[in-house]
Amino acid sequence: MSWAGSRREHEVLSEPLVDYVLKFEAIPPEYHGDAKRMPRDVVESRTAELEALVRTIRAQRLRVTSRIAPNDPSHMWVFVNAPDEVLVDVRERERVDDFLSGVVEVSGLHEAPKRYKLGAVYTDDGGVISPADRVRYVHYLLTANPRERLHGRRGEQGGAGLSVRREPFPHLVDMMPLHDRIFDAAWIKAWANVSLRSVMLGISDDEIDRLRFHFGEQIALYFAFLNTYFMALAPAAMLGLVFFLCSELYNPAYSVALTVWACIFVEVWRLRERRYAVRWGTTGVRNVADPLAAFRPRAVERDPVTGEQVEVFEWWRRELRVVMASLPVVALFVVLLFSALTVIFFIEVIVAEVYDGPGQHIVPLVPTILFSTCIPALQAAWQAVARLLTDYENHATVRSYNASLTLKIFGLQSLVTYGSLVLTAYVYIPFGERVMQALFARGYLTRIFRLLSRQPHFQMPRQLNFTVHPARLHDQLFALCVTGQVMNTVSEVLVPIALRAALRWKERAAVYWAGKRHKRSSHRVSFASDQAERTFLQRVGAEFALPAYDLFVDYAEMGTQFGTITLWSTIWPLAPVMGYVNNWFELRSDAYKIVVNMRRPVPVRTETIGSWVEVLASLVRVGVFTNASLVYLFEAHSKGAGLKSAVHTTLRVNTMPASPTGAAVLPGLLPDGPAARALVSSFLVALVCEQAYQVLAMVVHHVLTRVVWRDSAEERAVRRMQYENRVSLVERLERTREPEKHADAERPYAPERPPVDERFWDAANDVGAAYLADARKAA
Repeated sequence: MSWAGSRREHEVLSEPLVDYVLKFEAIPPEYHGDAKRMPRDVVESRTAELEALVRTIRAQRLRVTSRIAPNDPSHMWVFVNAPDEVLVDVRERERVDDFLSGVVEVSGLHEAPKRYKLGAVYTDDGGVISPADRVRYVHYLLTANPRERLHGRRGEQGGAGLSVRREPFPHLVDMMPLHDRIFDAAWIKAWANVSLRSVMLGISDDEIDRLRFHFGEQIALYFAFLNTYFMALAPAAMLGLVFFLCSELYNPAYSVALTVWACIFVEVWRLRERRYAVRWGTTGVRNVADPLAAFRPRAVERDPVTGEQVEVFEWWRRELRVVMASLPVVALFVVLLFSALTVIFFIEVIVAEVYDGPGQHIVPLVPTILFSTCIPALQAAWQAVARLLTDYENHATVRSYNASLTLKIFGLQSLVTYGSLVLTAYVYIPFGERVMQALFARGYLTRIFRLLSRQPHFQMPRQLNFTVHPARLHDQLFALCVTGQVMNTVSEVLVPIALRAALRWKERAAVYWAGKRHKRSSHRVSFASDQAERTFLQRVGAEFALPAYDLFVDYAEMGTQFGTITLWSTIWPLAPVMGYVNNWFELRSDAYKIVVNMRRPVPVRTETIGSWVEVLASLVRVGVFTNASLVYLFEAHSKGAGLKSAVHTTLRVNTMPASPTGAAVLPGLLPDGPAARALVSSFLVALVCEQAYQVLAMVVHHVLTRVVWRDSAEERAVRRMQYENRVSLVERLERTREPEKHADAERPYAPERPPVDERFWDAANDVGAAYLADARKAA
């Protein structure tokens, strides 16, 4: 793909070079417009705060200027730009910090084309400060704690310590970097081109390098992961298509092949992200301190290695908080959420398959209403509680905080996503008829129908004719794989555009009618007189209206899809095909979303996708369990043809004998009833398969490490760099070594050794060989 420049590149080049924009509330909302005149003390307070803010930023040797927001005169925008010499200085300090922290930086593995180095800074030693590094350095200078030194040396300057809506600048309400419109336009244009290569091979490493050059390692690593996952789905999609066309559902061969594929993919990605880290010089960056602003140390102690003062919070205190606080609350929410899902699930089954009373067009909507109100409320409550629990755990770094929060939120999100499938597979199909008959016999169904229909005298028929809906499991998976992914794309890309268009129309109408009523006062507002600057300020306002980009949403979407394929696609083998098609569009829709619907992300250096690797590995292990149990329990019969052909799932006959023969083998584990015995047996088989998977994982890791990593260009570069560092150290030691001076040198007292007796070491007195020769003669 070619990366062509924007047609309006000359307009962008005429704009001022702004690295960061801060929004300051200059006028309180109650004094906005012509309602009331602002008191003198409020004016003086806001003026003093703004002047202090500007002084603080300039103390970091940054350029500062301000403008009034064109469409909101109550706010002021503070523009920040970093001179090249400041960026070079921060880069040198960061390199020292990297060296002391053990970051491995290897040069010469890749180089971004010069055409795309607009905004880059060239250093005297031939290095390049990329646009991503530029934004990251300015972000550090603005937000780092004033006491925080980049590499821990005394006398080094920290950052300005700015934070939104916190003292000493409580009226600093927002801050962000601006999009690079030239790169954004080129990026979208390049990836919009459809070619056979893009379908078969995805995105090249050179294009991933360009993303890293402009957005930093974190964003580039996400697209590298998504691209790797997209290409890895190709063999899984082909495998699923073959088994689907052969009508082989719940096939053990497919489940085994899928498990091997998932295990290989996770291990391949571990090695690929390791190679990307070497390629980008971020290996070991996890050792670089990324302190969390909310961290509350218990004490300040001297580091036994570096000798510096460090803030300490013992690991066992944090683990104790996890065990005593986080785990019980997590268990409570799991019980609440699963209970709510179970109640809604059975209400849905009852009204859809049993209810035959009045209001049949309205009553089936009750489960949907319950789900759309109760479940989002529980999820929102859990997200708030999860953040409180993670704050209480008192993590010292941003990385550990994000990892803990990710596991908490995604865990319960997965329960919501897969809960209905679990209930259908392990409760509804094996025990649905038995449960419904029990509810009918005890009169509970009559009470439920009276409540739903609001008829206190409603009576059920004397006999309940209920049978399990055999296509329910397939229909649920189809909705998750197809309908759910389409709705995600629409809600991420199209809905925000429509909402912004409606908001702009509303704002224009409000301005028009306000102008009809009275003239806007002009003594407070001084708009830019230059048309180019007015256009630039309008762009800044449009970007401030965008939400911040959250990588969790995109990773969670891919994790959910990977879990759906790994855990449940034995029900419908076309699930990998749907994932493969979706991810080709996902690569481009995510790029469009970042450019159009989100603010520019602040670049973050990282060497891995973090806890998401462990999430994927855990999903594979759970997938072994579900595949083994589903294959053991069920068999399927296809009805019709095409993607939406009905798949009827029933319990296998050979797992439900008429007599409890299995009870003779495991009498203590197998309960009464054929369905219950089959379910418990499937779980035992799944546990055995899960243990066998451990052996498979070790073999895959052993083989792929030697095939993918050993003797690769990145591995050789790391070894070469380590060898050159050792050679350089030895050479410096040899140059600085001086001959030992004996004259006039005070040496510590040591007893003199007696002269060496050379006769002891004379070869003539060595009797070993002669002794053995005499012994041989005697023998």
